[in-house]
Amino acid sequence: MITRKQVVEKAREYLETPFQHQGRLKGRACDCVGIPLQVADELGIVDRNGVPMKSSDNANYSSQPLNRFIHEECQRRLIEKPVSEMQDGDVLTLRVPSRMENIKVTAPCHVAIVTTVMGVRGMLHAYAGNRKVVEHVMDAKWQRRIEGCFSFPNIED
Repeated sequence: MITRKQVVEKAREYLETPFQHQGRLKGRACDCVGIPLQVADELGIVDRNGVPMKSSDNANYSSQPLNRFIHEECQRRLIEKPVSEMQDGDVLTLRVPSRMENIKVTAPCHVAIVTTVMGVRGMLHAYAGNRKVVEHVMDAKWQRRIEGCFSFPNIED
């Protein structure tokens, strides 16, 4: 059985990996979707349907996803739970601003793994704004962006 601690430890192995759209290589290139998929692949996690989660899954999406595809994939493959019950190792879907034909839209097209940083709730994600995988305190701005919270199936506390 995989623990939440193992999920966070594995995710932290990706810290400082340069951001690259659809990147899936620890230390070389990673995007936000890549982190939970690679963590699941490396730990042998299967989705709620018993299908192995692979780092190569969902490798065909635009650099600015504008719809709910990522959120809906989390709903399909992971176990949805109330945001108020988030724990380390959970996956968050977050609404981030994007541009479509010069129109600013906000969609749940970003993901992060929940962590604890300096004793408070944190998040680890590949963020284009930082150009790398980062971990930081989940401030009010990020908390407001949360669309959903999901656990990997069969994870122990």
